Amino acid sequence: MEGKESPERANSSSPSTSQTASGPFSHFQPYARSKGPILGLGTLFAASAVIPSTVVRPNVYFPPYLHRVGFSLVFGGAAYVLGAGDARNGSGIATAWSLTYLFLHLRRSLRPPFYPITLAMTAGTAACAALYGTEYFMYQT
Repeated sequence: MEGKESPERANSSSPSTSQTASGPFSHFQPYARSKGPILGLGTLFAASAVIPSTVVRPNVYFPPYLHRVGFSLVFGGAAYVLGAGDARNGSGIATAWSLTYLFLHLRRSLRPPFYPITLAMTAGTAACAALYGTEYFMYQT
């Protein structure tokens, strides 16, 4: 019996199960288990990395270049994990890094004068943090 595991051992390494949402979140839960929203956010961050900071007026806040590139890579990694079928870890990565971005940039990006790309990045990050955070903290067992 060398390559076969006992049924108890095989079931002990199974991934965690998740509950089906009820109520208003039931319409959004399929999106929280898909890679679409976080991949779109990562694409927005990657596109913003092309914009030089010299285009922005001097008194307008725009996140540093390395933050825009770094967060686009992390969000792309979260999309890869979600695309591989691991909703637990993918939603956890998306939630943690979205909250990290908001911790670093929320207050400065909401101070006038506004820049549309910065507002879009902040709003998208807040939406992904709410979407994936609800899936991670409320519906995963």
